[in-house]
Amino acid sequence: MRVPLADQNNFPRYRLIFLLFLSGFCALVYQVAWLRELRLVCGASTMAISAVLAIFMGGIGFGSYFLGSYAEKHKEPLKLYGYLELGIAVAAFASPFLISVVRLLYIAMGGSQAMGLPLATFVRLVMSAMILGVPTFLMGGTLPAVVRAVETDADVDRSDVGLLYGINTLGAVSGVLFAYFFMLEHLGTLTTTWMASLLNGMVGLGALKLARNLYSEKPAVEQKAVKDELAAADTASSTYNRKLVLTAGAVVGFVFLLMEIVWYRMLSPLLGGTTYTFGLVLAVALLGIGIGGWLYSLRRLNAPVTLVGFATTCGL
Repeated sequence: MRVPLADQNNFPRYRLIFLLFLSGFCALVYQVAWLRELRLVCGASTMAISAVLAIFMGGIGFGSYFLGSYAEKHKEPLKLYGYLELGIAVAAFASPFLISVVRLLYIAMGGSQAMGLPLATFVRLVMSAMILGVPTFLMGGTLPAVVRAVETDADVDRSDVGLLYGINTLGAVSGVLFAYFFMLEHLGTLTTTWMASLLNGMVGLGALKLARNLYSEKPAVEQKAVKDELAAADTASSTYNRKLVLTAGAVVGFVFLLMEIVWYRMLSPLLGGTTYTFGLVLAVALLGIGIGGWLYSLRRLNAPVTLVGFATTCGL
C-alpha cells in the first residue's frame, strides 16, 4: 500500500509536469555543453564521446540507485526534489571553472605524449568523472523523488510514472535541439551552461514553493504512523523476481546507449561527422523515449504492470 503524503486530488500536477520538462531541458543542455568543453581534454573521437556519455549516464544511474531509495523513505519527496535541483544548478554553474582547472592540470602533466595513451586515457576519464560526478549523481535522484511525490495506490498501471518520464524526456529533446542549433552558436558554451544553471535554480525554487504549499505540518505521532505503515507495506508486498527485472533493465539500458553510438557512426557518412549529427541522433532517440512514455500514460487500463507486458515491449 502506498500511503499518500498529501491530498493527491488537489496536487498541482500541471505545474510539476512543467518543472519536470524544464529539468530535462536543463540536463541535456548541460550534457551538450560538457561534451563540447570536454573535447578539449578528451578529444572529439567517437571513443571520447562515448566515455563522456558513459560518465554522464553512470552518474545518473548511481544517483537513482542511492537517492531513489532515500526518496522512498522521505516524508516530503517534493521538497527533496527541489533541493536536488538547486544542488544541480550550483554544481553545473561551477563546472566550467572545474573544466578549466582540469585542462590546465592535464597540460601540466604533459598529456598523452608524456604519460602514454593508456595512462592519459585513465587520467582523462578520472578528471571528467570528477567534474560530472556530482551534478549527474543529483540528477539521478530527481525523477524518483517526483514519482514518489505523486505515486498513489490508484495508479496500479503506473500511467502517471510513464507520463512524468515521457515529459521529462521530451524536455531533454528540446534541450538537445535548442542547445545544438541555437544556444551554442549564439551564446557560447559558458553562457549556455550558466543560463541553464539559472533556469535549473528556478526549477528548484519552484519545486520548493510547491512543496511548501502542498505539505502540511503533521504531528510527530502521525508521521511515525505513516512511516511504520510504509515499512509494513514494503515488507508485505509481493514482487516479481527482483534480480530478473533489474538485469533486464540493465540490458535494455546497455542496448539503447550502444545503439545510439552505432547509429551515430552509421549516419555520419550520410549526415556528416559533426556535432550536429550527434545532436540529431540523440534528439531523435530521446524523442522516441518521450513519445513512448507519453503513449504509455494514455493506456489507463487500471491493471497492474506485468512481466509479460515488459517482455512484449522489449521484443518489439
